[in-house]
Amino acid sequence: MKIFLFAAPTLAALSSPAFAEVKASSESGFNIVHIATVDAQPDDIWKRLVAPKDWWNKAHSWSGSTEGFYIDAQANGCFCELFQEKGDDDRLKTVGSVEHMRVIFAQPPKVLRMQGALGPLQSEAVTGTLTVAMERSKDSAATKISFSYVVGGYMRYKVAEIAPAVDKVLGEQFRNLLTPYKRVEEVAGKTEGFSLDVENLEDAKAMAGPADDQNNADDGPMEIDPQASPQ
Repeated sequence: MKIFLFAAPTLAALSSPAFAEVKASSESGFNIVHIATVDAQPDDIWKRLVAPKDWWNKAHSWSGSTEGFYIDAQANGCFCELFQEKGDDDRLKTVGSVEHMRVIFAQPPKVLRMQGALGPLQSEAVTGTLTVAMERSKDSAATKISFSYVVGGYMRYKVAEIAPAVDKVLGEQFRNLLTPYKRVEEVAGKTEGFSLDVENLEDAKAMAGPADDQNNADDGPMEIDPQASPQ
């Protein structure tokens, strides 16, 4: 059974507050930022990060299982999902596959950057870039980690509807990744002072002209039918 990225029951379960934000949006795209500080070493987080079968929610898979999930953490490596089923000999065999994202930058244990349109965005003419950045605190053993997902291009979805849905689902994976670690701090979309591959959006806004500010105005929250397909 094929399970799509934005299954309605899963979105309902994500109603609890998250340290995340749709940081910017326009008619052509959006940017989502999730940031947290956890009591863990970057090396340990990295090892867990590149084993997505251990933390990605199977409800957001295409096959209904994460057993076939893997990340080949090198340039041109794949964040992929294998479709697997048992054969007559009771052994698992691969009967299909899907690429979620493609690795374009890997610097363990600091930065993993991947490009790919997640879930229903895969059928659209968009490019999505996810940067996972980690930085050890200078005065403690804690590590600050972020997900920054930037999506742009032509899509048949309305940005004001699809962006919050993507934010909720990606936020769930972010929390799942960090489940084993004690939270030192939860930050709601604040990028100030954390420059490791997370753009300081306040500075970018200051550099933009009035026309750019108007184009990037927040359209406000809208309800979305998670299972609806674009017409």
